[in-house]
Amino acid sequence: MGDFLASRILDSQGPGIWDALRGDPTFQFDQRALGLLEHDQKRRSHRLLRPPARVVSRVAVNLITVVKRVLPFEFSSHDLLDRLGIWFLSHFVSEEGGELLLRHFVLETNVLAFIARNTGGQAPTLRPESLHDLEDNAVIVHDLNLYEVLAGIGGRPLPRPEERDGPIDYSMLAVGPIEAGNRRRVLRLDLETGLCLMNIAFCLLTTSDEYRRAVHSLQLDESVLACVAELTGDDVFRSWKPAGYNPIVRTNRDVPRDLIAHAVIHEYIHARLLEKAARARRCGTSKGCPTLEKTLSGVG
Repeated sequence: MGDFLASRILDSQGPGIWDALRGDPTFQFDQRALGLLEHDQKRRSHRLLRPPARVVSRVAVNLITVVKRVLPFEFSSHDLLDRLGIWFLSHFVSEEGGELLLRHFVLETNVLAFIARNTGGQAPTLRPESLHDLEDNAVIVHDLNLYEVLAGIGGRPLPRPEERDGPIDYSMLAVGPIEAGNRRRVLRLDLETGLCLMNIAFCLLTTSDEYRRAVHSLQLDESVLACVAELTGDDVFRSWKPAGYNPIVRTNRDVPRDLIAHAVIHEYIHARLLEKAARARRCGTSKGCPTLEKTLSGVG
């Protein structure tokens, strides 16, 4: 038995992390998104260019931030930011990376719409289908939607399923076709490396307040998870709490790395909401099956 186990450990052709994740029944993640993430992270740029790009990005952003504090005026250009971002994504970031980024915009909108509709708020509608749909301040609107949905709740207690007068609304979770562009690219950087470089442009072409608001929005994942947990009665959502505490505000952080983690958390949320919606449909009620929900809440 010992020799057998040793041979399996040394077997470089055995299953890897991605095989384990695909086979893990407790890992709730869209299989296409998982495939995109696998291809994106296996790119050579992720191993070779991402480490120095992270350093360059942190240094450049800190330098830009200091200069903006010293200058008596602030320069910003949302139009240039849009055009530069679309051009960069179209020519220098892999198709997988581009699709993952667009997919995150759609999924976060769906999650926020779930919270808004089930609390009587105004649901956001930002669901880009192509890179060109990122025009008209889409990145800034994306961040504002999060603040507006949470602020719109107004501190009111969120109803758990057993306290609701009507059913839970899962109708906003569809993900339409996404086209990240098939034009010939100069480079195919992985998404995180691309975000390192795009973060420099974002810091340069937005005001200090806009940049801080965008970075601080990453700290609100805990609030989103808590809202979804309350509305569904499923405390598994709370177990995905990111590191940190909401009131301890941090702007000087590894933004590209945290953006990837932020996108992954929304993949978790969205996949679990879809599973709960499917279970509710099978039971004939949007509140779900009590016995099945109890079992599901123990799976994360």
